[in-house]
Amino acid sequence: MSAPRLILKQPTGWFAAGREFAQAITILSDGAFKLYAYACLCAGHHTGCLRATVGELAQAVETTPSVIAMNVDELQERAVCCVHRDQSPQLTLEIRDCFWPYQRQQTPERTLGPEIEFVDRVRTLFLAPACVQASFSAADERLALDMYRRRISMEQIKRAILLGCARKYVAMLNAGTRTPITSLEYFSDIVEEVRESTIPESYWEPLRTKMARMEKQWLHAHPPRP
Repeated sequence: MSAPRLILKQPTGWFAAGREFAQAITILSDGAFKLYAYACLCAGHHTGCLRATVGELAQAVETTPSVIAMNVDELQERAVCCVHRDQSPQLTLEIRDCFWPYQRQQTPERTLGPEIEFVDRVRTLFLAPACVQASFSAADERLALDMYRRRISMEQIKRAILLGCARKYVAMLNAGTRTPITSLEYFSDIVEEVRESTIPESYWEPLRTKMARMEKQWLHAHPPRP
């Protein structure tokens, strides 16, 4: 009798974790492996690259920037990732071929095009909040590319995601639900709202603090399911 067919509970958001993951477990500390796992989930599948600031990585894996800096150094020392730094606050984690299961189509050495960099950056911002539970689908990539071609700035996208997530946490905390954000499309109208608004600069930092507080409150009430 044949074995029953396995059915995925979540058909999207998968990363091909196999021998590469098994090898990384044996050579990395817990913190560095957690950062590697996060990079694998969020990196562009065609590039194996994740571009972000140390602060954004620290927020994503719930640790401090100083710990992230040590973990990044470990990933580089153990030859799991190449780390590319430039004059900007961002760095690029390029997962090496022996720890990346997909066929790589483009790497930083071949010069990432601005469109690909933009899409990868949107992917990182989109997947970071806890209220987002999704893959970065082909439809999301097309939407991010459309934002690039419409000259929507990264700052406007950051603010739209911040504003949208803050509103989402208010709704989830009031209703006591787990309903997450599952698509970049959720933020489309909010991007336009941010572009057309005259919200003062002084509004955004307090909102960021409030959103982080609500995120912790919601995670405490609704811990991630195993």
